[in-house]
Amino acid sequence: MKPVFDIIRESETIGALHVCRGNYTRDESGLLSGSYAQLSDFFSVVRPDMLNLEFSTPRAGKIADLFKNEQIASDIRLGLGVIDTKSDKIESPEDIVKRVEEVLAFLPPERIWLNPDCGFATFESRPMSSMDIIQEKIKSMTAAARMLRAKYQ
Repeated sequence: MKPVFDIIRESETIGALHVCRGNYTRDESGLLSGSYAQLSDFFSVVRPDMLNLEFSTPRAGKIADLFKNEQIASDIRLGLGVIDTKSDKIESPEDIVKRVEEVLAFLPPERIWLNPDCGFATFESRPMSSMDIIQEKIKSMTAAARMLRAKYQ
C-alpha cells in the first residue's frame, strides 16, 4: 500500500501536516515547547507537501533549526504560523513581515504561506478569542501578505 502523501502527490491536492502545540489554554507555560528539529526525521519519512507549523511564539524554537534538514529546505512548503490564536494581542503587519523575512533566508517566497498557529474555533462553548479579536488578527495577517507580495513579487 502506498503512503498517503504519495497518493496525494498523484493528484492536484496538496497534503499538509500540522503540528499542534496545544490549543486548550492561554497559559503558555502549559503548552508544548521546543524546536521542530526534534521532528526532522519524522518529517523526512512522512514527506508532506506542506508543513503547517506554529511559529508565532518563542515556544516554537528557532526557525533556522527547522532547516537543518536539507530535505525540508529543498522540498517543503511552509505554512508559517504568524498569528497566536491564544492571545488577544494583535500582531502588527510589520512584525509578521519580520517573521516571514527570517524564513526567506531558507525558502523562496512562493513556498511560504501565512496562517494562524492553529484554529480559532477551539471549543464551541469556550473559544480562545472573541470574533472581534479574530477579525483584527486576520486583517493584520492580510495586510502583511500584501506588504510581502509588493516587496517580493
